[in-house]
Amino acid sequence: MNKIKILIKNEYIYSIITKFITVLIGLFQSVITARFLGSSLQGLSSYISSIMAIGSIVITLGLHQAYPYFRKKYGKEYIYQDFLSIIVIIYTIYAIVAFFLAGFLFKTVELRIAIILVPVYGYDNVVSYICLIESPNKRNRWWTLISLADLIFVMVLMLLSDSSILSVVEILLFAEGLKSIVYTGMLHIKLHFHKGLIKLAIKMFRMGIFPMLALLMTTLNYKIDILMLRSFEFITAAQIGIYSIGMTYADKIALIPDTLKGVLVSKLSKGADEHEVARVARLCFWASIIMCISFMIIGEPFFNFFYGKEYAGAYQVLMICSVGSIFVGFFKLIAQYNIVHRRQIRNVILLSISIIANILLNCILIPKFQLAGAAFASGVGYFLSGIVFIIWFAKGNKISIREMFLIQRSDFFMLKGLKKNNF
Repeated sequence: MNKIKILIKNEYIYSIITKFITVLIGLFQSVITARFLGSSLQGLSSYISSIMAIGSIVITLGLHQAYPYFRKKYGKEYIYQDFLSIIVIIYTIYAIVAFFLAGFLFKTVELRIAIILVPVYGYDNVVSYICLIESPNKRNRWWTLISLADLIFVMVLMLLSDSSILSVVEILLFAEGLKSIVYTGMLHIKLHFHKGLIKLAIKMFRMGIFPMLALLMTTLNYKIDILMLRSFEFITAAQIGIYSIGMTYADKIALIPDTLKGVLVSKLSKGADEHEVARVARLCFWASIIMCISFMIIGEPFFNFFYGKEYAGAYQVLMICSVGSIFVGFFKLIAQYNIVHRRQIRNVILLSISIIANILLNCILIPKFQLAGAAFASGVGYFLSGIVFIIWFAKGNKISIREMFLIQRSDFFMLKGLKKNNF
């Protein structure tokens, strides 16, 4: 019982547990949503969510990723409420502008929907990130509960209505809106209005520009394939829907690093060093390999049984991209280290290599191989993003490549949660 309590108190272990629960819920929801919407509406939903993800990064300008640095430098008591006040003011303006743009400048339905939802998605990302820094376990508990509520919502929607573009909007908005409300409550925001906010906002923008570019490139590395597939007239919305399901599972190979990067940022902002990054990275690497093998064992019958023959090509997309996905964790974790230490420009430079390769390969391979070509291009982009970050981090911090990959004896104490004081 005591060991269980220690494990739960370990923020890394607790984050993994809650993430796995959330992912299982999310995958179940993915099945229901895909069957409810059908491949065409699923493809449209993926296209809209890709625009939302990219747009929210642009308007946020990396402000939330600047928070760990300001917190570490000035202390929470001097920065917290002013920081949150700026966020609330900025996103209120964004919401007003989004409705104006959607009403007057964009003609297609999917673009109007995406533009209106961009501020919601962006605000959720910001408050979620700050909650993760301040209270990782509490934030992860709420994330799990909201994921469960989202699953129930989709099930009710499926039972009571027919699929339509309105269904797409409801599904995209429900969880993001609910998380925005809950996390805002968690933060206990007390709006401050004074002249010093302008000065702080300028510092935030200066600090956030390179994290924004890095995060934008990261998201493009994940979403550019969807946008490029949509740009080719011979690719249908149904094909994009099939592709998006395969990529959903490819992204889950990086489940562990994606889970732990937020906790790592919290620890780095409180004094952890580069050896903590190396330790978490090597554990995540082997966890990603296990995840990849698991998907290979599950195989195509899983997709045919749960998603139906309509999504039969999703497994091929997953397998083509899977090897590259194993290396994504290195980039995710090392990028957080760079952000905390104000080395964001390096994230931008290193990510540009994989982005350029991804775009060029998509342009060459999609016309000839369609979904398989896009999956291969993404896999190469994922692989390069990991490799270039590993080389830079190991060389810059005098850490051997072996330390980045090979499990060490001390790692087992982390896994068991016994060295409690080291976390």
